[in-house]
Amino acid sequence: RNRRRMEEILALSAAAHLPPPGTLRLKGGGKAALNMEFDKQGFVDILRKLIGENRHLQNNPPLNVPQEDLASDHVMRTLEPFSVEKGGVLKIRRETFVQGRGNLIIEYPSGDPKAPYCSFVGSHLDVVPANPDDWDFDPFQLHVEGDKLKGRGVTDCLGHVALLTQLFAELAVKKPKLKVNVCCVMIANEENSSILGIGVDELVKRGMLQHLKTGPVYWVDSADKQPCIGTAGCVAWELKGTGKLFHSGLPHQAINPIEMLMEALSYCQARFY
Repeated sequence: RNRRRMEEILALSAAAHLPPPGTLRLKGGGKAALNMEFDKQGFVDILRKLIGENRHLQNNPPLNVPQEDLASDHVMRTLEPFSVEKGGVLKIRRETFVQGRGNLIIEYPSGDPKAPYCSFVGSHLDVVPANPDDWDFDPFQLHVEGDKLKGRGVTDCLGHVALLTQLFAELAVKKPKLKVNVCCVMIANEENSSILGIGVDELVKRGMLQHLKTGPVYWVDSADKQPCIGTAGCVAWELKGTGKLFHSGLPHQAINPIEMLMEALSYCQARFY
């Protein structure tokens, strides 16, 4: 399942032709295709480290305040040998607005300054709280049973973090010549919407993701088995209505803002469902 997901995500970063399971023929800027392999053991190893931190990644303040840097530290250590600072090709930076709760941005440049971006955004470094008493096994450790991986955060969303880590490691090793810049944004504070200014909302507010608008952005945070356009979510918005006062003896000449807003919402609901 994880191998298939890796192949599908890689296929989104360039035109791809899938060979037998375990490899991917990634078509770059030239005529030659490049075999890119999914390192199953490497994926499990990084995921095990991430799951091992999930006790401190639980997001339910004030009881549980995650320290997402504990997770991104493992990603950075894995990719550090391939970083520009170490003579590699990956541009890696952590953007932090609250201490210990950074967002990680990784880029594999195409070499063309005018090339558009293909971005994988949304894989988050925090997890939903887990009560060990409600689990049949320890949720704070990775359990491997054949091809089944179990533990808090395997699908939501540390498995995606591990997957993208492996993707960029493979890109850094094989160095394919692509027609796009490939970018990954691993975010903090996805599991909480009451406290802002920490994660992707602040990145957008400060214009740090503006350059990604030159190409497709794939939100990699799905518990399903394949890339999808969207599953669920919410958009915060408000609708204001201004009515018109009139004498209570002539209510039909007044404008009731509540009734007006109800009509407007009815129209919106009809468009969305």
